[in-house]
Formats: sequence, structure tokens, C-alpha cells
Amino acid sequence: MALSGILSTSAAHAGLRVCNGSVDLVNVAIGYETDEGMRTEGWWTITANACSQVLQEPLEKARYYLHVADGFGESRLGGDITLCIREEKFVLFDGDQCWQRGLIEADFFQVETEGKQDWTVLLSYD
Repeated sequence: MALSGILSTSAAHAGLRVCNGSVDLVNVAIGYETDEGMRTEGWWTITANACSQVLQEPLEKARYYLHVADGFGESRLGGDITLCIREEKFVLFDGDQCWQRGLIEADFFQVETEGKQDWTVLLSYD
């Protein structure tokens, strides 16, 4: 069973919120462009039918990227872009040359925020 991303806006909290509509725990990493280059960070563990506020500030970018893994570290969604991650909590810059830097390559799917300052992504089964 694969997860699919469903996007919606939310006025409750400024920033990016990820909700897990599946019956399984998921771990989420995020990627986005900064003045210093592509930044990736993780992990947020989200239990079944729960949400996590991944970014706390009003969103400034039109696009963000999410990587979703199950409790065993297996990727649950395909992606539009490959970026670097680590197994433990991380904040990384530059999403390329993962293997050469001792990092893991992972697929991230694109989230279009339509210029809104807050956005909620609902992860659910197909």
C-alpha cells in the first residue's frame, strides 16, 4: 500500500503542517530552497491519524519537498527530486553528491503551496 499526498490549506497555524491519515506511523523529512542552497531536515514522527507542525513560520516559498518513510525507514512515496538525508535527526545543505558525503539519497515529492503562508499536507492510502 502506498501513501498519496493530498494538499489543502489550513488557517489554524502558519507554516507547513503534515497530517498522517494512514493507519501506520510515518517519519517525515522536508526539503526547501534557502539563500544558502537546498536545505533538508528531519525527522518528524507522526502517528496514525495525527498531525505535526513541520515548519512554524509563515511559508515564503512556493514549493517544498517531503520525504515520507515508514517506521522501518522504507520510503512510502515516490518523488520529484532526490535529496540527501541521514537515518538520525539532521539538518543538511546541498542536496546532491549524497553518497560522496556519506549520506543517503531519498526521493522527495513536491508540495505546491500556491503562495499561501500556511499549508497542510494530508497523507493517506490510495
